[in-house]
Amino acid sequence: MVSLGCAKNLVDSEILVGGLKHENYKMVPKSDDADIIIVNTCGFLDTAREESVDVILESEELKKSKQVKKLVVMGCFSDRYGPELKKELLEVDAFFGTNDHAAVMSYLTGKSFKRDDPDYFRSLLTPKHYAYLKIAEGCDNGCSFCSIPIMRGLQKSQPVAWNVQEAQRLADSGVKELLIIAQDSTSYGWDLSPR
Repeated sequence: MVSLGCAKNLVDSEILVGGLKHENYKMVPKSDDADIIIVNTCGFLDTAREESVDVILESEELKKSKQVKKLVVMGCFSDRYGPELKKELLEVDAFFGTNDHAAVMSYLTGKSFKRDDPDYFRSLLTPKHYAYLKIAEGCDNGCSFCSIPIMRGLQKSQPVAWNVQEAQRLADSGVKELLIIAQDSTSYGWDLSPR
């Protein structure tokens, strides 16, 4: 698993890694040692897009040399530029967007997963003393300079009960510090009923 970009992407990667570990996949520290490479891309800034392309191309080389059997690309960059990427990056076996954890799990395992299944299995990629708590996804602001609503969708707040449950699960696993994240945390909850 190669996770690029922001902390929100890292949480997405942790959810997927947890689901894969639950299905007895083993994580390795170096792509050279992997059978499957999943690149969770960032498409927000030019430098992030360049880094995403570079990592995908490096992974394609490993696949061409037969070290890697499957190459999966997911995340913001894939969401925004999927059709173009499919035409240019022929060694990539599958493209998925953000929050496609269940689809990636189903693709890799051949089993059926529902959208929320892998959330339960989150496996932290941060040092054990802290973790990110993603309280919302997307953004409704529609700023002319920003592509987040295109890539991550409109604001969708996690219910308060879910956030409390996730915070408790993280605390029970030994996490001492929670960093609360969202694209626009000041808009948290406006889309929930009751407010």
